[in-house]
Amino acid sequence: MASHSRTNDDPYQTEYDTRDAEIARRNILFGLWAGQRMGLESEAIEDYAWSVHLADGENPGHDDVIAKVATDLARCGRPISDRQLRSYLLEMAMRASLDLAQTYPEAIMKRRG
Repeated sequence: MASHSRTNDDPYQTEYDTRDAEIARRNILFGLWAGQRMGLESEAIEDYAWSVHLADGENPGHDDVIAKVATDLARCGRPISDRQLRSYLLEMAMRASLDLAQTYPEAIMKRRG
């Protein structure tokens, strides 16, 4: 759960738990990619991306996300191998990390330093 604090510079600035934020962003990006691959429309893609993120809470790790996307892609007639899905998930994790590093560089440096 994210904790909120007020600072003198920005009273509404949120302190993010960067690991949770990275995972959430990774899942959303992965869901957006999968939704596009399934041929969903823009609003449906957003809804689908959130459903992928929410699927992550079912089991520890990311296997539940992979399983959901694999099943949904197969249902749409666009199956993809588990290995390829894991590769795309890793790509989205890297993008998420870079996005957060650009948005919240001090939080990333604290976590790594």
